[in-house]
Amino acid sequence: MKKKLTLGQLADYAEMLTEYEHDPVSFVLDMFPWGEGELKGQAPQEWQLELLAEIRDGLKTPGEVIRLARASGNGIGKSAAVAWIIWWAIATKADTKGVITANTDTQLRTKTWAELAKWHRLFAAKDLFEYTATSLYSSDPRHEKTWRIDAIPWSEQNPEAFAGLHNQGKRTLIIFDEASAINDTIWETVEGATTDANTEIIWCAFGNPTRNSGRFFDCFHKYRTFWKTQQIDS
Repeated sequence: MKKKLTLGQLADYAEMLTEYEHDPVSFVLDMFPWGEGELKGQAPQEWQLELLAEIRDGLKTPGEVIRLARASGNGIGKSAAVAWIIWWAIATKADTKGVITANTDTQLRTKTWAELAKWHRLFAAKDLFEYTATSLYSSDPRHEKTWRIDAIPWSEQNPEAFAGLHNQGKRTLIIFDEASAINDTIWETVEGATTDANTEIIWCAFGNPTRNSGRFFDCFHKYRTFWKTQQIDS
């Protein structure tokens, strides 16, 4: 069993990670053991690197919400990309807050969030954070409530669960997985949480383009001005 990092090693990693604060591409390439063990013969795909690059480039324009939508079928490595974005977001900026949701509670628990466990295992600085079945948060008890990303099932009857995303002056991450089936009310509630000034706000939506209506569909049509979109051939 791998030993936990010492306090000195944790401090070194915490300092090093700040160098990737605005560079998710380099973070992913550098912070996971590509070519070794279970990642032998593997590397990020071109579309995944392009997605990370769009986040990197979007951060160069402070004050603008980064909205990215990707439409595809299954089997393209979407869950891995989601896990990398989560790890980059929380590991490189103190007191980052975020919410991850999906079309169903089962999808959220067994696929979207479960993929995070693999990359937690492979992340060199994993001891800086606590991973649970529903949360990823700072291992520093002083930041447990303020430095965290939570997996939250959505409910049309309880959209307020997504209303507390405000994180003024820091970083907010929002990810919708299988987004075409997430109710418009949830989208509208989250929109209200993207108004903080001087805050890095990153909102990513992934889904299978099976519906010709709804807010995910609108990302590629009615609201395309506000979203950077891509259709990925699976």
